[in-house]
Order: sequence, then structure tokens, then C-alpha cells
Amino acid sequence: MLVDNYGRPVTNLRISVTKRCNLACPFCHREGDNRQTDSEMTPSEIQSIVSIAASLGIDKIKLTGGEPLLRDDIVEIVHLIHTVPSIKDIGITTNGIHLQELAKSLKSSGLNRVNVSLSSLRRETYVTICGVDALDSVLLGISEAARVGLKPVKLNMVVLKGINDDQILEMLEFSKKEDLVLQLIEVEADRSDSEYYRTFHTGFSSIETMLEAKARKVDVRDMQHRRRFHLRDGAKLRLSVPCITQSSVQTAIA
Repeated sequence: MLVDNYGRPVTNLRISVTKRCNLACPFCHREGDNRQTDSEMTPSEIQSIVSIAASLGIDKIKLTGGEPLLRDDIVEIVHLIHTVPSIKDIGITTNGIHLQELAKSLKSSGLNRVNVSLSSLRRETYVTICGVDALDSVLLGISEAARVGLKPVKLNMVVLKGINDDQILEMLEFSKKEDLVLQLIEVEADRSDSEYYRTFHTGFSSIETMLEAKARKVDVRDMQHRRRFHLRDGAKLRLSVPCITQSSVQTAIA
């Protein structure tokens, strides 16, 4: 079994299945990339990697990109991973544009959960961040994913100062209403573009303060020492913040 430097078992593997993307989000590669390439791994190659990883104790797979749903064979990829006997959980991270049309097939092929990148519910803000107006398609995809039983459906919201940092409570209310998980993601420092970081990064200390005031319980979860806040309203969803930088926190509503 694989273990990290602290002796903890490593059971999760992330696989990037493409570098192509049909958005141009500024916190990612910022220019969009929808070029076809011959360098993408084939479904059988991905299955082979998963099989080797499974022999070393990996039992959870997360497919990422780029935008993995741009691959015409993404359903086949999920199916082949699902056939590896010891794999217990398969997830995928997507921008959600093609999720409505693929959610049912992905679920039938063995997908368990989905993360959807969504940094705003406001059309103008969404276009500012993503470079295209695909909000309606994304929202329909989220609804379809929940309908076919992909759970949990998580929303990844990258918080950008002066752009969407005033919309966190709005996203939280949407998540509670739709029984989703909201993950707030802090902009990561990028040595090649420090000006962008200085302009749009916002720390989460004020968010923690707000959540602590609403929480009935705060605890720590998983290998990355993420904090969870159980809010007093008893909502049946979680708000989690991946630990991207040192000041990031994870919160949850349980």
C-alpha cells in the first residue's frame, strides 16, 4: 500500500484525461484550449494505470482535465475504470456545460459523484469569469446530475476579490435549496503571475468568522486538516473549502 511521509495510506488518484477546455477562466490557463491532440491517453491506457494503482491500495479515482466531458469516449473511460474490481468510488470534475446530456450515461457506466465548477449564479459575473455565456447549460447539468443520483454534487466556487466575493451567501443558499455541496476555493499564488494574485486573492479569515458565528459545531476532517462548520440551521448539505493555500479552510453544513 502507498503511504505518504506521515505514514498515512494514500487511497485517492486524480487522472487528467485531457488538457482541452471550452472556457477561459482567469484563475486557470486563462486563454481556453480546445485544440485536438494525439497525446491524450486512450481508455485502455487509463484503465491500465488504474489497475496498477488499485494493486497499491488506491480505491478512489477522480477524473479531471482540462474539461473531461470534451472527450467523446469519457463514458467508456468511466466504464473501464468501473470494471477494475477494487475501485469503490469514481468522481469527475467538470465545468458542467455538457453534463445534462451525459449525466445519465456516466451514472450508468459507474460514475458516483461530480464536481461542477461554478463561481457565480449571476450571468454577467459568470461571463466575466468564464469568457462565455453557458450558465443555463451548467444549471441544467447540475439538476440532471442530481436527478440521476450522482451524489454528492459539489460546486467549486473560486473566490475572486471584487468579482464574486460578495456572492458567497447567495451560492450557499442555492446549494442548500438544491441539496448540493459548496466548496470555496482560494486563489492560489502563482509565481509567474503575482500581479493577478495580488489583484484577485482574498483571504478566508472573514468567512471563517462569519461561519463560526453561525456554527453549532466546528471540527477537522481528512488528510489536509480541513475545518468543517456545522451550522445551526441544520441544513442537509456541506460547505467545504479545499486547502489550496495555508489560510484556506473547509466548512460543512451537516
